[in-house]
Amino acid sequence: MRPNDYRASQYDHTADDNIKKKIFDRMYHLADGTLVQRDWYSSFLLYCYDYRTKNIDRDRCISEFEECYSKEEALIKRIETNRIKVLNSGIKIV
Repeated sequence: MRPNDYRASQYDHTADDNIKKKIFDRMYHLADGTLVQRDWYSSFLLYCYDYRTKNIDRDRCISEFEECYSKEEALIKRIETNRIKVLNSGIKIV
């Protein structure tokens, strides 16, 4: 990735590549098969942004992902268990 050529909504740290997604794809699978909520994942990638290089730090993504992802999973489980409707999140409440 070139400096300033990051797209938090498109980058996939498991593939180390930008992968185009449709705007209505709120939940999607990373290249390694992990299901993520798009807005959460975009914020995770921005959390891993390196202001010195002006790029997403893939090494930080790799080292921090499991801990952050477990928190996302817990939040989604809480939303589903408590039947909390989150508009435009892609999280389905049955």
